Amino acid sequence: MPKILSLTPRWLQRPTPGHQLFAPKPSTGRAFSTKDSVPGLRKTIATKGTEIFVAVEHEIRWADLTRFKDEQTPAFRTFKISIPLPIERLTISPTGEYLAVSTSHTVHIVVLPEPSLLSTADSTPIKPKTFQVGPTAHVREESPIASVLWHPLGYHGRCLVTLTHAGVVRLWEINRADRSSFCETTLSIDLQKLANARNDQEDLGASHYGATKGFSPDYADLEVASACFGDSPDQEGVHGWAPMTLWIATVSGDVYALCPLLPAKWQLAESPGAATFKQTLISSINVNHADATENDNAPPEEKILADKQIKWLSDIIYQEPFTEQLSASETITVFGRPTSVPAVPLLQGPFSISPDVEDFELSDMIVYSLKTFTEGEEEEIAEGLPSAVVCLLTDTCEVHVCLDLEGVVGRWLPSAEDGYVPNPPEHVLAVVETITLAGDGVSSPFQSITQDTHTDFSFFVSHASGVFYVSLEQWVRKLEQELYSPQSGGVDFRLQRLLESTNTVAEMCIRRNPRDKTKDVTACVVVENTDIGGYMVLTTFDNEPQAVFLDAPDDDIPTKEQLEQYMARTTPDSEKREPWHPPKEFWERLDLHGSLQAVRRSKASWNDEIKLSPANLEILMTAHRLLAEHTEQLQIQVSDLFNRCQRLQDEYRVQIHTVAKTMVNIDKVTGKDDARNGAELYGSKQMEARLLNVQEKQKAQAKRYLTLRRKLASINTTKLSDKEIKFVDELQTMEGSLDKNAQRLTDDMDGSEVPVWERMNKVQAMKETLSKEVEEGAAKADNEQRPQSSMKVPSHSRRQEHDHIHAMLQRQTDLMEATIARLKNQGIQVSVVSVDDS
Repeated sequence: MPKILSLTPRWLQRPTPGHQLFAPKPSTGRAFSTKDSVPGLRKTIATKGTEIFVAVEHEIRWADLTRFKDEQTPAFRTFKISIPLPIERLTISPTGEYLAVSTSHTVHIVVLPEPSLLSTADSTPIKPKTFQVGPTAHVREESPIASVLWHPLGYHGRCLVTLTHAGVVRLWEINRADRSSFCETTLSIDLQKLANARNDQEDLGASHYGATKGFSPDYADLEVASACFGDSPDQEGVHGWAPMTLWIATVSGDVYALCPLLPAKWQLAESPGAATFKQTLISSINVNHADATENDNAPPEEKILADKQIKWLSDIIYQEPFTEQLSASETITVFGRPTSVPAVPLLQGPFSISPDVEDFELSDMIVYSLKTFTEGEEEEIAEGLPSAVVCLLTDTCEVHVCLDLEGVVGRWLPSAEDGYVPNPPEHVLAVVETITLAGDGVSSPFQSITQDTHTDFSFFVSHASGVFYVSLEQWVRKLEQELYSPQSGGVDFRLQRLLESTNTVAEMCIRRNPRDKTKDVTACVVVENTDIGGYMVLTTFDNEPQAVFLDAPDDDIPTKEQLEQYMARTTPDSEKREPWHPPKEFWERLDLHGSLQAVRRSKASWNDEIKLSPANLEILMTAHRLLAEHTEQLQIQVSDLFNRCQRLQDEYRVQIHTVAKTMVNIDKVTGKDDARNGAELYGSKQMEARLLNVQEKQKAQAKRYLTLRRKLASINTTKLSDKEIKFVDELQTMEGSLDKNAQRLTDDMDGSEVPVWERMNKVQAMKETLSKEVEEGAAKADNEQRPQSSMKVPSHSRRQEHDHIHAMLQRQTDLMEATIARLKNQGIQVSVVSVDDS
């Protein structure tokens, strides 16, 4: 969840104009009886940029949030329109030109004035042009209205779709130049008739006003709770079937779909999303037709359906649409509804939910089309899957996240010549995750889902206990990559692991008073604009505005979770708490005199003498009842304030205790604590001593580092060290002592008068002389027979002496060779004296 930056700003609190925008008018006191109001879900706030439209009872108010922040006056304008019932829903058209206003039984279209006209300094009410949609279709005698939508493919965004609780779908293609477009529908579908239809020749339209209606067992199963379209064609990668698929959620917990549901005239804007819309639609239909015709074992129903899809697609491709230039940068292509197939599609459903979950009732739903578009290569066609993620909001404030991998495609009722009964194949919605938000298990049908404007797969849930933020962004993006990945091997295993590791984010961002859950729940709105402070979620509770500003990080800026991976640092928990505001019971005025006038027969009797009579008794009882209700509300709010004060005192005590402990630790560090016994250092002095010790160690390490650095720098250079220079001098001295030609004046320093080289030559000459004498003596011994000696030397003794002498000679030879080799490595030439081994 994005980080909560701040809660309700000051410019939305009482008594600012921002607070007055949501406050109802003061009661005139003519009647103390409660007004008739239909409890349930209310979408009384609509936004267009920074402009906000708020419905308060029977009137609509307009304001610009930037003017509230800048404290400009006048703050808001009032639309003076005639609406008989309290307003329950406000819906802005895709182009921002119209405002759909619906009550429990009526629908009205308000033509929005130009912003320049609304932003003037005039504060008087403005009377915009208003039209009533279906003056005979949407009346009190008919079924209440369940949902009001704008078709994403409507021509100029003027196609309004209304659904009633009885399961009647109507398409209104409104046009201000044609008043009949507000009275007559271009297409009406009765879901109860459609569910029991056998062919497309039957009358599937809604019954006319005043027609008698018999009992139908499908009424309870097809009681509509909410509806939505698959997605918008503006996003690139959305499958072609998604924007023309109307998903319907019933109160009993079933999910249905109508595809394709198109107005008589629909458009596509020139954008990358429109290009992928066409490509995925064409490729899906062509691939399905090829599979059905080439498969001999395919059932006849599938082949007939494939042929109808081809005919339907041919009407779109080969018709001559006209191009309309709306502005310099916006161009649309307008198509007509295909005529080769019926305009009313087949009712697909109820869809099976697997695995089975406990029985539940639905309050709202939202559907996300997965972007699985893949561009084909040279001869391949571009493909895409009509898969979607379906989020179902139950009556106990649980969200069932379902995955539709099969996808919803266009289907129609069979004609009389087809010869088969419609039996759609089983369609399964796989429940990936169930998110429990409220957790109290209390059943209430009055919850709603609001799409987030910052990310694609995120939404807000409005409940009696508060507003929750739910995000599927992390794992749905991975699912999209897996679905359009060309690697089919092991896809089942990867999908299973992906769905098992879903990490949906679900947190509460706005908390309401859990004690009073009888108030109407107003669906929140999301406004993202830097002029008002950023990313704001706004709702109302009992006509009191509540808002929260969230952090919307950019893609290039790391999130809080990413920063925590690099900085494992514990920080104290900070809880954003809504500041306490005085409840309206403290400042709301009680007009007792005006309320009592309703029970008096005449105003003149107020000045008469008070007498004991039934009329005066009735006045006293009424006054007592009014005062009792008012004082009860005051008592409740005062007790709540008392409990808040008590809790605040307890929290202050805990914080003071925590601060006291922290101060002790701070005093120990800063040296303000009491001195210890003896001469031992304490406080800041101890810290200073430790700091000096650390600095000295650092200096020693730096000195050692520089010494090692110099040694390492001189390893690979030709410069000799001091020891190597001394060793070279010794070798040169030795060479000069042994060689007369290389001798220097300082080579003979041993104190002898005879040079070393002369002594060496004398030793060599003596060696040669002794060698000759030994050779001559050995020759004489061979010629003359020597007498046998009486002394006998053991053979092993001679062998040991011989080995010992040989080892000594070998050691001397190795030392000499090693010395000569080292001198040569240092570049010193040494003359080798050959010694006769004999």
